[in-house]
Amino acid sequence: MRASEKMSACGPGDKALARLLELYVSSYGDGEVRVFRVPARMNILGTHIDHRGGYLNYLTIDKELLCVAGKRSDRLVRFCNLEKIYGRGEFNIDSERPGPGVEWHDFIRSARIIPGEWSNYLKASVLYLEKRFEEKKAKGVNLAFYGEIPVGSGMSSSSAIVVGSSVAFCSLNGIEIKREDLALMCGEAEWYVGTRGGSGDHAAMLLGKKNQIAHMRFFPLTAEFLPFPAEYRIVSCNSMIKAKKTLGAKDIFNERIMSYEIGMRIVRKKFPRLAPGIRYLRDINPNNLGSEEVVYGILLSLPVSITRKEVLETIPGEEIDFLFESHSEPAGGYRVRDAFLYGISECERSRICTEFLRGGDIGSFGRLMYISHDGDRVSSHLPDGSSTVWDFTVTDGYIRGLLEDLKSGCAERIERARLYNQPGAYRCSIRELDLIVDISRRVDGVKGAKLTGAGLGGSVLILVEKEKTGDLIEALNEKYYRPMGYPESAFVCKSVEGVEEI
Repeated sequence: MRASEKMSACGPGDKALARLLELYVSSYGDGEVRVFRVPARMNILGTHIDHRGGYLNYLTIDKELLCVAGKRSDRLVRFCNLEKIYGRGEFNIDSERPGPGVEWHDFIRSARIIPGEWSNYLKASVLYLEKRFEEKKAKGVNLAFYGEIPVGSGMSSSSAIVVGSSVAFCSLNGIEIKREDLALMCGEAEWYVGTRGGSGDHAAMLLGKKNQIAHMRFFPLTAEFLPFPAEYRIVSCNSMIKAKKTLGAKDIFNERIMSYEIGMRIVRKKFPRLAPGIRYLRDINPNNLGSEEVVYGILLSLPVSITRKEVLETIPGEEIDFLFESHSEPAGGYRVRDAFLYGISECERSRICTEFLRGGDIGSFGRLMYISHDGDRVSSHLPDGSSTVWDFTVTDGYIRGLLEDLKSGCAERIERARLYNQPGAYRCSIRELDLIVDISRRVDGVKGAKLTGAGLGGSVLILVEKEKTGDLIEALNEKYYRPMGYPESAFVCKSVEGVEEI
């Protein structure tokens, strides 16, 4: 259908789409177009582990990105946005694409990328797909976007652009690909921008189902869908601190991932008999290795912190230098053990949470959310407004204490020592997110709360009884938004389907 015809068909509730179609026509002229809706995603449990093979538990919600796309006869990609702050532009696929025989990862290591440009996310998807499907001799596209997903809110507004432009590019060029495969490609494509994350957000947007929690895992990608409990709601509370993907933030994100990488290589070296069964971080768990005691023994073998020089001395011969290129060396070294415990315990939490969902034990599910957030914490807040630094380190004494608890014969101590009850220390929260969690925790009817997304800003997700949502939102307004002078931005999430053509 032509853009003008779609514009005429818009109803009273389609004002944003009508304005976007009008922008498309004024920018590129009338013509055949396709329109795609990409929903925001909310990761309820399973943070920082999609690239480690851990489970993720997603909802797709009605904050969305709209993309109007039309095919061109040349190799140009032209783009614009209803929000003028993003500007418009174009690039030529032939002048930007990887050269013949150049692998994607080698290409992005040398590509000239201007930090902060939203067009980087468009180039990521188009150039990756061009490289992957060279034989298609794809044509360029005209793209117009409008997004309701707040930027820097932890809802992956950037990944929505990658997904939207990928779906549009494939659709207009006749590239047929299963959504599961496209999700993996989108994650790899986004490395172009500089982060080293996984494909969880992209998969959630592509595979999401209304009123269903998508319980997903990678390597290989699997997805199971569980009904969201009808008596509960998820409230999203935007801290109003943008989770910017600046150079400093990328350093932190990529440094944490490097701690995983270092830890895994040390484990495989020190435990050669276990190494064949430890392919991903998720594999370091009691079911796979036999007991929690074995897991904690492995953890004791890891350094609390380690410098790059010490890394190369500890695991000589490992091809690891290229991973250092994504970030600066942390001043105090890589805090491997802290991040490692967070990662393996989060993999356990995100796996077993389905048992609680199926059994209707929402209290236990919510408790896992709190523990997950504690693994990201940097501060703690009391009702009187005072706060303290959250300074947790996985010392030898801490691990030995867990081992003693496991041998105690006391059911309470044994439960406390279970792997899924250990927060670890990933440290990607900020004071504001911690404050929101602590305010929420004191509201009657709230079962759990944690940050969503990569952290360093963005939003907190709060699991609350349906009848108590009003009390929760008023508490957040009174104790967070008004004192901070921020607009009252908490809202009840409404679940929707994944990516759709409309």
